[in-house]
Amino acid sequence: MKGFRTVLINGLVAAVPVVAEVLRHLAVLDWQAYLEPRDALWAMLIVGGLNIFLRRITNTAMGRAE
Repeated sequence: MKGFRTVLINGLVAAVPVVAEVLRHLAVLDWQAYLEPRDALWAMLIVGGLNIFLRRITNTAMGRAE
């Protein structure tokens, strides 16, 4: 899985707002009931930190196993 961790994590993160928007459009999920704007900022900080961490431990080119 080496070389794909960063892409996988970022792909999952990128999919979250798409899924949330689809659910909001379908009136299934109201994000404001669960996530305040301040909490969204913390979530972005955590995601950014995880990306920095993954880039730090990855020493191969994107999409390459070795």
